Formats: sequence, structure tokens, C-alpha cells
Amino acid sequence: MSVKTYLYGKNPLKEAILFAKRKNVMPIEQLFLTKSAEAESSLMSLVQANKIEYSIVTSAEIESMVGKGVVHQGVCAELTSKALYTSLDEVLLEASKKERPLFVLMDELQDPHNVGAIIRSAVAFGADAVLIPEHDQTQITGTVIKSSAGTVFSIPVVRIGNINTTLLKLKEKGFWAYGLTGEGDTSLTSVTFDTPSIIVIGSEGEGISKKTLEHCDFKLSIPMSPMCESLNASNAVAVTLYEWSKQNSN
Repeated sequence: MSVKTYLYGKNPLKEAILFAKRKNVMPIEQLFLTKSAEAESSLMSLVQANKIEYSIVTSAEIESMVGKGVVHQGVCAELTSKALYTSLDEVLLEASKKERPLFVLMDELQDPHNVGAIIRSAVAFGADAVLIPEHDQTQITGTVIKSSAGTVFSIPVVRIGNINTTLLKLKEKGFWAYGLTGEGDTSLTSVTFDTPSIIVIGSEGEGISKKTLEHCDFKLSIPMSPMCESLNASNAVAVTLYEWSKQNSN
């Protein structure tokens, strides 16, 4: 039985509709609005211009879909999984057209807020795709979409099977893997990102798994004040992506 994915909030809905325009794929299977949301002209003009049918529901009915206490702003949409994910072969084909493509690979992150924030940073700093394992990893959910500020629709997200098999496949195609770890022996400030790159980030508690870290060409650490022991996963990725973007801005 497949798990339904719901988007909630006005801005994520607008991003999903813009995604449909760019990709010619409508990610919305069903749209639910409260009467107050239907009364908002800017939102409805977008819905009507794209000929999206919708049902009027109560706020309580939306909460039954997305969870009690969620700030949904009277907007909820059931999404098609086909529109949420891209195949690895497809992103590799696009990457082959660039000199220095960049992928971000998550290694079993559980916090949807971290996952959403990482996707947002990936978009902000020019990454070409985000890779997430199918198992023991938060997938794209309403919370992830909201935390990404809707940018999940602006970058290909790939579901992969075995992380290590995928890493080896990418390395065979010329990618270098950079694992973020507090015990890394290479400072981020000393790295030159001049090849196709994969930034690997581990789970919030355990970090990158031992075997996966062995497949990384560099174990990166981020220099910081001794007053701070570490950064959380999304902040560490943002700092690293910023450094990559400085070196690859042209």
C-alpha cells in the first residue's frame, strides 16, 4: 500500500504549480481548500489559470490528512510520487552536459526539517540533484516541502537503493565524494572543488556510516570556534555548498 504525500501551505502550493509549468507535469492529484483560502484572490487566480479542480473542506478535514496542529493555511494537496522523484540515469544525463556538476547525498537523515533545509540550500547554491536512500531516510513529505520553502520542486530528487553502490557508480563516472564529518582530516577551506562532486552528509546522530565514509575521497571538517562543538546537518551542508559555489560561480 503506497503512502500518500500531502503538501500544505500557500507558498508550497504556488511552487508546485510553477513546477508544473516548467516541467509540464502536474504534481497535484487532488487539491483541498477551506472557504477562507478560496476567498484569497491571488491564490485562486493561480489555481484557476492552471485549471486545477479542488474540493472545499474544513480545517479539521485538512488536519486529518496532514496532522493536527500543522499550519496549513487552509491549503492541502495530494501529490503524485511520479512528479516528486527523478531517476538517477536522468540526472546523470543532465550532469554530463556540465563541467562540474554537484550532487548532495543524504545518508539516512531522519529529521524532515533538516532534509527540507538541505534541499533549500542545494537549490540556493547551485547543486544539480539531491540523492536520498529509499530506506531509513525521511522521504519527501509535507514537512520536508514546507521546510524547503517549496524548493523541493526546483531540483531533481533521486531515490537510490544502496548508498555505497550508488557512490561507486558515480565515482566511476568521474565524481569525487566529499564526506562531512567532525573528525575529518581535510579542512573545508583547503579543498578545491574542480571536478564533478558529491557532498555526503550523514544522519543527525550517527553521522556517515563507516563503509560509506570509506568510499569518500575526502573526509571534510569545517573549521569553527572552540566555543561550538559542531553544526547540525543542514548548517554543515549549507556552509560546504557555499564554499563550493564560491569556487564555481562562473
